[in-house]
Amino acid sequence: MIFVMEEVILEVNGKKVKLKDFPLRALKGTVVGFVKSLNLEEEPKQITVKITLNEKDSRGS
Repeated sequence: MIFVMEEVILEVNGKKVKLKDFPLRALKGTVVGFVKSLNLEEEPKQITVKITLNEKDSRGS
């Protein structure tokens, strides 16, 4: 028997954000779809995305 554990973690300012089902699936699907479109040499097993906003980005301007 093989167990596959999937985990999606969203942190904002170092604090974990609890995601409900739809946002979790949307975030995962978007990121995984983007990465798979890159035609990498190997199948992704773990994807880490880190976005640091500068002051202009964080104000929404």
